[in-house]
Amino acid sequence: MRKKITLKDIAEDAGVSISTVSRALTRTGKISGEKERKIFESAQRLNYPIQLDSTPFNLKSTVNIALVTYLHTGEFFSSLFNGFDHASQNTNATIQLLSVRYSKSDYIETIANLKNSGFDAAVIFLPEFVEKDYRKLLKEAPHNFPIVSTAPIVSPVLDTVTFDNYRGGYSVASHFEEQGYRTFGHIQGPSSRSEALLRKNGFVDYIAESDQLEFIWDFKGDYSLESGLRAYQSYKDSEHKPEAIFCSNDDVAIGFIHAALKDGIRIPQDVAIAGFDDLPKCKFYNPSITSVNTPYHILGKKVLDLILGRLENNDYGQNTGYTNLVPVSLSVRDSSVK
Repeated sequence: MRKKITLKDIAEDAGVSISTVSRALTRTGKISGEKERKIFESAQRLNYPIQLDSTPFNLKSTVNIALVTYLHTGEFFSSLFNGFDHASQNTNATIQLLSVRYSKSDYIETIANLKNSGFDAAVIFLPEFVEKDYRKLLKEAPHNFPIVSTAPIVSPVLDTVTFDNYRGGYSVASHFEEQGYRTFGHIQGPSSRSEALLRKNGFVDYIAESDQLEFIWDFKGDYSLESGLRAYQSYKDSEHKPEAIFCSNDDVAIGFIHAALKDGIRIPQDVAIAGFDDLPKCKFYNPSITSVNTPYHILGKKVLDLILGRLENNDYGQNTGYTNLVPVSLSVRDSSVK
């Protein structure tokens, strides 16, 4: 029968007293850093059961971080996770994707209980959340459990790291003008989503700054390929057809282009198209699709730097509303180039 490891065994292995081991493992009282390191190394080596909250951050071999989202199939979510997975290289962080789409419990309850499941922190991408949801989450989650959001809202509650959606829309309009287009249209994302409004605002604001450009067509979409198909029908029936259209994401752009090509419309000769997210399929679609590039690995790195810094410094103040914008760029391809 395997011997049960006791505090005495750890004390003998680490060369300290039993009371010092007890204070270290329960995190009570003052102990030198060197003694603490020896005690936890001994406990881990001897397979002594340590409570999840007990091991100091600097002595953890792995920091478990949950990436919480409302998962749908498609390239966007795989690209998002891949960015975080890439960013975790050369760190002691392990990223686990957690979908709450089919969760039997309340989303907020699920996130608030993650610490009890062995997670050290959480990144949440839940664009459906509004201010009251974030405030409730802050109230219910443990104070020493860092949570960072990657979805923008008008009045941030959690610290947020997100893409510069406004600049993305602005750069698309600038590119269209450089190509010689003068009349523009837009296929919106969900009106309840802050990032969709920011993308449109950047696009429209650029147009408004010039007397030579006109915004003549708009369609309310929902980020789905199907809304791109519906948008094409609206475009087809419209008396005022724009020369160039900015789609709120790549799925919408593909839906529109698919319907247009099937109907004999030439892209970009008859209408230019640009999307947002620059998913891998944009390179391989025919015509290849101009899209706003969102570097997920940089997003992941900024988020992990923030979380790991908090854990290392025991800084858990997560209700500052700090927002860090990740720069975007435009990947120009056949769908918008004359």
